[in-house]
Amino acid sequence: MVRKKLAALAAVACLSAGSIQAGWPFSADEGPRRGTDEWYALRASDPIGERQVYKYGKVWPMRPRPTGPKQLWIHKYHAQKYWPLPYVCDDRVAVRGVWKAQIDNGWQMATTLYDYHFNPDTNTLNTSGEHHLQWILQSAPAESRQLYVQSVNDATVNQSRVAAVQLAAANLAGPDAVSPVALRMTHAAGRPAEEVSWIFEQQQSLRVPPKIEYTSPASKAD
Repeated sequence: MVRKKLAALAAVACLSAGSIQAGWPFSADEGPRRGTDEWYALRASDPIGERQVYKYGKVWPMRPRPTGPKQLWIHKYHAQKYWPLPYVCDDRVAVRGVWKAQIDNGWQMATTLYDYHFNPDTNTLNTSGEHHLQWILQSAPAESRQLYVQSVNDATVNQSRVAAVQLAAANLAGPDAVSPVALRMTHAAGRPAEEVSWIFEQQQSLRVPPKIEYTSPASKAD
Protein backbone atom coordinates (compact mmCIF):
# COMPACT_ATOMS: atom_id res chain seq x y z
CA MET A 1 0.00 0.00 0.00
CA VAL A 2 2.85 2.37 0.92
CA ARG A 3 4.60 1.58 -2.36
CA LYS A 4 1.45 2.45 -4.36
CA LYS A 5 1.12 5.80 -2.61
CA LEU A 6 4.77 6.61 -3.24
CA ALA A 7 4.39 5.65 -6.90
CA ALA A 8 1.36 7.91 -7.22
CA LEU A 9 3.20 10.83 -5.64
CA ALA A 10 6.16 10.28 -7.95
CA ALA A 11 3.88 10.28 -10.97
CA VAL A 12 2.30 13.56 -9.88
CA ALA A 13 5.74 15.10 -9.31
CA CYS A 14 6.81 14.12 -12.79
CA LEU A 15 3.89 15.98 -14.40
CA SER A 16 4.90 19.24 -16.02
CA ALA A 17 3.34 22.47 -14.86
CA GLY A 18 1.78 23.01 -18.28
CA SER A 19 -0.16 19.75 -18.09
CA ILE A 20 -1.88 20.64 -14.83
CA GLN A 21 -4.97 22.65 -15.85
CA ALA A 22 -8.39 23.05 -14.41
CA GLY A 23 -11.21 21.73 -16.52
CA TRP A 24 -14.26 23.56 -17.93
CA PRO A 25 -15.28 26.35 -17.42
CA PHE A 26 -11.77 27.63 -16.78
CA SER A 27 -10.27 26.25 -19.98
CA ALA A 28 -11.43 25.25 -23.42
CA ASP A 29 -10.36 22.45 -25.69
CA GLU A 30 -10.10 24.84 -28.65
CA GLY A 31 -9.45 28.54 -28.93
CA PRO A 32 -8.33 31.08 -26.31
CA ARG A 33 -8.48 30.36 -22.61
CA ARG A 34 -11.84 31.18 -21.06
CA GLY A 35 -11.92 34.55 -19.31
CA THR A 36 -8.98 36.07 -21.17
CA ASP A 37 -9.21 39.22 -23.28
CA GLU A 38 -8.82 37.14 -26.43
CA TRP A 39 -11.72 34.92 -25.41
CA TYR A 40 -14.02 37.89 -24.71
CA ALA A 41 -13.00 39.49 -27.99
CA LEU A 42 -13.86 36.25 -29.80
CA ARG A 43 -17.38 36.28 -28.29
CA ALA A 44 -17.95 40.03 -28.72
CA SER A 45 -19.71 39.59 -32.05
CA ASP A 46 -22.34 37.18 -30.71
CA PRO A 47 -25.80 38.51 -31.65
CA ILE A 48 -28.16 39.69 -28.93
CA GLY A 49 -31.48 38.09 -28.02
CA GLU A 50 -32.73 34.57 -27.55
CA ARG A 51 -31.49 31.70 -29.68
CA GLN A 52 -33.51 29.53 -31.99
CA VAL A 53 -33.26 25.83 -31.14
CA TYR A 54 -34.67 22.64 -32.59
CA LYS A 55 -36.42 20.41 -30.06
CA TYR A 56 -39.15 17.79 -30.25
CA GLY A 57 -39.40 18.13 -34.01
CA LYS A 58 -40.10 21.87 -33.86
CA VAL A 59 -38.14 25.09 -34.14
CA TRP A 60 -38.35 27.27 -31.03
CA PRO A 61 -39.28 30.12 -31.45
CA MET A 62 -40.97 30.15 -34.84
CA ARG A 63 -39.79 33.64 -35.81
CA PRO A 64 -36.26 33.93 -37.27
CA ARG A 65 -33.69 34.16 -34.50
CA PRO A 66 -29.90 33.64 -34.32
CA THR A 67 -28.49 30.24 -33.48
CA GLY A 68 -25.34 29.17 -31.70
CA PRO A 69 -24.08 29.82 -28.15
CA LYS A 70 -25.91 32.31 -25.97
CA GLN A 71 -24.52 35.75 -25.36
CA LEU A 72 -22.30 36.22 -22.32
CA TRP A 73 -23.99 37.86 -19.35
CA ILE A 74 -21.56 40.80 -19.36
CA HIS A 75 -22.28 41.31 -23.05
CA LYS A 76 -26.03 41.17 -22.32
CA TYR A 77 -25.55 43.90 -19.72
CA HIS A 78 -23.54 45.97 -22.20
CA ALA A 79 -26.25 45.62 -24.88
CA GLN A 80 -29.05 46.61 -22.48
CA LYS A 81 -27.14 49.56 -21.03
CA TYR A 82 -26.32 51.18 -24.38
CA TRP A 83 -29.39 50.10 -26.39
CA PRO A 84 -30.19 51.01 -29.18
CA LEU A 85 -26.51 51.68 -29.88
CA PRO A 86 -24.71 50.53 -31.99
CA TYR A 87 -27.53 49.08 -34.09
CA VAL A 88 -29.25 52.44 -34.56
CA CYS A 89 -26.04 53.72 -36.18
CA ASP A 90 -26.43 51.23 -39.04
CA ASP A 91 -30.07 52.27 -39.44
CA ARG A 92 -29.08 55.92 -39.61
CA VAL A 93 -26.41 55.20 -42.21
CA ALA A 94 -28.94 53.30 -44.35
CA VAL A 95 -31.55 56.09 -44.17
CA ARG A 96 -29.01 58.83 -44.80
CA GLY A 97 -27.69 56.88 -47.77
CA VAL A 98 -31.17 56.94 -49.34
CA TRP A 99 -31.51 60.64 -48.59
CA LYS A 100 -28.14 61.40 -50.13
CA ALA A 101 -29.03 59.50 -53.30
CA GLN A 102 -32.27 61.46 -53.59
CA ILE A 103 -30.49 64.77 -52.95
CA ASP A 104 -27.79 63.98 -55.52
CA ASN A 105 -30.41 63.02 -58.11
CA GLY A 106 -32.34 66.21 -57.39
CA TRP A 107 -29.29 68.42 -57.88
CA GLN A 108 -28.42 66.52 -61.04
CA MET A 109 -31.85 67.36 -62.43
CA ALA A 110 -31.52 70.99 -61.30
CA THR A 111 -28.13 71.47 -62.95
CA THR A 112 -29.14 69.95 -66.29
CA LEU A 113 -29.78 72.11 -69.35
CA TYR A 114 -32.58 70.52 -71.32
CA ASP A 115 -33.56 70.64 -74.96
CA TYR A 116 -35.85 73.64 -74.46
CA HIS A 117 -32.91 75.67 -73.08
CA PHE A 118 -31.31 75.80 -76.55
CA ASN A 119 -32.12 77.50 -79.82
CA PRO A 120 -33.03 74.71 -82.28
CA ASP A 121 -31.29 76.42 -85.19
CA THR A 122 -27.95 77.46 -83.63
CA ASN A 123 -27.77 75.07 -80.64
CA THR A 124 -26.79 78.01 -78.45
CA LEU A 125 -28.45 78.86 -75.16
CA ASN A 126 -31.67 80.83 -75.40
CA THR A 127 -32.71 83.40 -72.81
CA SER A 128 -34.19 80.76 -70.50
CA GLY A 129 -31.03 78.68 -70.79
CA GLU A 130 -28.80 81.65 -69.98
CA HIS A 131 -30.85 82.45 -66.89
CA HIS A 132 -30.77 78.83 -65.77
CA LEU A 133 -27.00 78.61 -66.28
CA GLN A 134 -26.52 81.79 -64.26
CA TRP A 135 -28.67 80.38 -61.46
CA ILE A 136 -26.59 77.17 -61.39
CA LEU A 137 -23.31 79.04 -61.14
CA GLN A 138 -24.60 81.41 -58.46
CA SER A 139 -26.98 79.34 -56.33
CA ALA A 140 -26.06 75.67 -56.59
CA PRO A 141 -23.72 74.30 -53.88
CA ALA A 142 -20.11 73.97 -54.95
CA GLU A 143 -20.18 70.18 -54.60
CA SER A 144 -23.27 69.97 -56.86
CA ARG A 145 -22.26 72.56 -59.46
CA GLN A 146 -21.66 70.03 -62.21
CA LEU A 147 -23.21 71.12 -65.51
CA TYR A 148 -25.13 68.59 -67.59
CA VAL A 149 -26.66 68.81 -71.06
CA GLN A 150 -29.54 66.61 -72.12
CA SER A 151 -28.30 64.20 -74.75
CA VAL A 152 -30.16 63.91 -78.06
CA ASN A 153 -29.88 61.42 -80.89
CA ASP A 154 -27.53 63.63 -82.91
CA ALA A 155 -23.86 63.56 -81.88
CA THR A 156 -23.11 66.79 -83.75
CA VAL A 157 -25.86 68.62 -81.88
CA ASN A 158 -24.59 67.24 -78.57
CA GLN A 159 -21.07 68.48 -79.25
CA SER A 160 -22.30 71.92 -80.29
CA ARG A 161 -24.47 72.32 -77.21
CA VAL A 162 -21.74 71.13 -74.83
CA ALA A 163 -19.30 73.60 -76.38
CA ALA A 164 -21.86 76.42 -76.18
CA VAL A 165 -22.53 75.76 -72.49
CA GLN A 166 -18.82 75.48 -71.70
CA LEU A 167 -18.15 78.81 -73.40
CA ALA A 168 -21.06 80.56 -71.71
CA ALA A 169 -20.04 79.22 -68.28
CA ALA A 170 -16.45 80.33 -68.81
CA ASN A 171 -17.65 83.84 -69.71
CA LEU A 172 -19.74 84.02 -66.54
CA ALA A 173 -17.46 82.41 -63.96
CA GLY A 174 -14.04 82.12 -65.60
CA PRO A 175 -12.43 79.21 -67.46
CA ASP A 176 -11.04 77.57 -64.31
CA ALA A 177 -14.18 77.87 -62.15
CA VAL A 178 -16.32 75.35 -64.03
CA SER A 179 -15.75 71.63 -64.48
CA PRO A 180 -16.18 70.08 -67.95
CA VAL A 181 -19.79 69.86 -69.11
CA ALA A 182 -21.15 66.31 -69.27
CA LEU A 183 -23.88 64.74 -71.39
CA ARG A 184 -26.79 63.12 -69.58
CA MET A 185 -29.30 60.63 -70.91
CA THR A 186 -32.59 61.93 -69.55
CA HIS A 187 -35.92 63.42 -70.51
CA ALA A 188 -37.07 66.98 -70.12
CA ALA A 189 -38.25 67.88 -66.63
CA GLY A 190 -41.42 69.91 -66.92
CA ARG A 191 -42.89 71.56 -70.00
CA PRO A 192 -41.96 74.57 -72.11
CA ALA A 193 -43.58 77.84 -71.07
CA GLU A 194 -45.46 78.12 -74.37
CA GLU A 195 -47.14 74.77 -73.79
CA VAL A 196 -48.09 75.65 -70.22
CA SER A 197 -49.52 78.98 -71.40
CA TRP A 198 -51.51 77.25 -74.14
CA ILE A 199 -52.97 74.76 -71.67
CA PHE A 200 -53.99 77.58 -69.33
CA GLU A 201 -55.61 79.56 -72.17
CA GLN A 202 -57.55 76.49 -73.33
CA GLN A 203 -58.74 75.87 -69.79
CA GLN A 204 -60.00 79.43 -69.46
CA SER A 205 -61.74 79.42 -72.84
CA LEU A 206 -63.52 76.12 -72.22
CA ARG A 207 -64.66 76.95 -68.72
CA VAL A 208 -68.46 76.83 -68.44
CA PRO A 209 -70.46 79.23 -66.27
CA PRO A 210 -71.96 77.90 -63.02
CA LYS A 211 -75.34 76.16 -63.37
CA ILE A 212 -76.77 77.01 -59.94
CA GLU A 213 -78.60 80.32 -59.95
CA TYR A 214 -78.18 82.51 -56.90
CA THR A 215 -80.45 85.29 -55.76
CA SER A 216 -79.28 87.53 -52.97
CA PRO A 217 -81.62 88.25 -50.02
CA ALA A 218 -81.58 92.00 -50.85
CA SER A 219 -83.05 91.38 -54.29
CA LYS A 220 -85.90 89.33 -52.78
CA ALA A 221 -86.81 92.15 -50.41
CA ASP A 222 -87.07 94.59 -53.28
